[in-house]
Amino acid sequence: MLEDSYKFQQFERDCDETKGWINEKLKVATDDSYLDPTNLNGKVQKHQNFEQELNANKSRIDEVLESGIELKESGHVQSERIQLKLDEINDLWQDLIKSAEKKGMRLAEASQQQQYNRGNEDLELWLSEVEGQLLSEDYGKDLTSVQNLQKKHALLEADVGAHQDRIDGIRISSEQFVNAGHFDAENIKTKYDALDGRYGNLMKPMSNRKVRLMDSLAVQQLFRDVEDEEAWIREKEPIINSTNRGRDLIGVQNLIKKHQASMSEINNHEPRIDAVSRTAQNMVEDGHFASDDIKNRLSTLHDHWNQLKEKANQRKQDLDDSLQAHQYFADASEAESWMKEKEPLAGNADYGKDEDASEALLKKHDALMSDLDAFANTIKDLKEMADACRQQETPVIDMMGKECVMALYDYTEKSPREVSMKKGDVLTLLNSNNKDWWKVEVNDRQGFVPAAYVKKIDPSLTASQQQLVDSSSVGSREAQIEKLYDNLIELGSQRRKRLEETCQAYKLVREAQELSNWIRTKEQHA
Repeated sequence: MLEDSYKFQQFERDCDETKGWINEKLKVATDDSYLDPTNLNGKVQKHQNFEQELNANKSRIDEVLESGIELKESGHVQSERIQLKLDEINDLWQDLIKSAEKKGMRLAEASQQQQYNRGNEDLELWLSEVEGQLLSEDYGKDLTSVQNLQKKHALLEADVGAHQDRIDGIRISSEQFVNAGHFDAENIKTKYDALDGRYGNLMKPMSNRKVRLMDSLAVQQLFRDVEDEEAWIREKEPIINSTNRGRDLIGVQNLIKKHQASMSEINNHEPRIDAVSRTAQNMVEDGHFASDDIKNRLSTLHDHWNQLKEKANQRKQDLDDSLQAHQYFADASEAESWMKEKEPLAGNADYGKDEDASEALLKKHDALMSDLDAFANTIKDLKEMADACRQQETPVIDMMGKECVMALYDYTEKSPREVSMKKGDVLTLLNSNNKDWWKVEVNDRQGFVPAAYVKKIDPSLTASQQQLVDSSSVGSREAQIEKLYDNLIELGSQRRKRLEETCQAYKLVREAQELSNWIRTKEQHA
């Protein structure tokens, strides 16, 4: 009995120790440490060690259970109590094993969730970066920057499309967690839904930015076209704004030809201006985001274009007026030369040495007077031309501030890059850096002449121009011509009168001589 009591006491002690050990391990096996992802790998390793510890102590449990079974089978008086102890120990052990397995599963799930969350976090960081790029208000400041932004956006679209597979992978993983009854399934599903929603929400702003960049490209192309047109206008302005109306008749005729070419260029270029204007107007009507800027630039372009056309028309009028004035002065000079040719004839003091000579001179002078009378029509035409001249002032080119050279010899151009000149011509010097060939301008043509054929002079007027300056205006020149003609007519009339008087005198002398001879003849007969 004492031995049985000793064995029972020993068994009960072992049961209590085992029970205490199992309860202690149950606390570890049933804790919620897997809910905290901190140092999860360490927890997994620790749990593996824990399971190894349980396996190592299984023999101890088996020994306790076997000792209890032996006592029971030996018919111990405390068999019922022993059975209760055995059941308790066995139940606790089974609970411990199950709890350990459950915790192992939870830790494995937590580890899988951690990997899942890392994938989610990577995608969230990527989504934040993409969302930031799509919120950018930078649509480019010029054509090149917009094109670069479009390339960057195309890469972004490709990157977003490539991430669809990762989103699908996250979806499949979340569904597997939910179907497997993951302890945090609801949170996993919520995170996936949020992630999928953010990914889906990229599409609209990405499409909007693409459209906005296309609009930006269109407006930058328009601005480049507008600037090209503005540059074209600026290129033509110095030609159209020229105050050079020609040195002489040939010069103004050359200027008119050149201006006609410029007018043709302007007329031929107008469809380009219209095309740019239509493009801009369509963009404004479509509600382009840069409509105000487009309107301002288009308005400026139209102002400059209209100013260019107005100046071109004004220059055409000025050149026509200059041509008219130069033509008048040329015709006036020609008339003056003719009259000066006739002046010595009209004022000739030779009235003949006898009656025959006087009559011959009178006949010749009558022919001259007929020419002078007929020349009255030319004088009349010149007056009408003078009255019709819109440019009454002398059309002399402004030479102030320009360096000039005078031709020492005649020179005929031998290539299109050269210009011809006559001895005495005054040319505008443009460049004298080359010691052998100087670049000059003559009659609105630019080209090269041999440096040895010209010499530098002070800017001054040519003889013909000085004559024009002395004439001051069309009106004064016309007065000179009329005065010269009137003087010529006066000289002609005076000579005619004297010739007639001389003829009468010679006739009277002849008749007196004849009468004297007749009287002497009669006296001899008487």
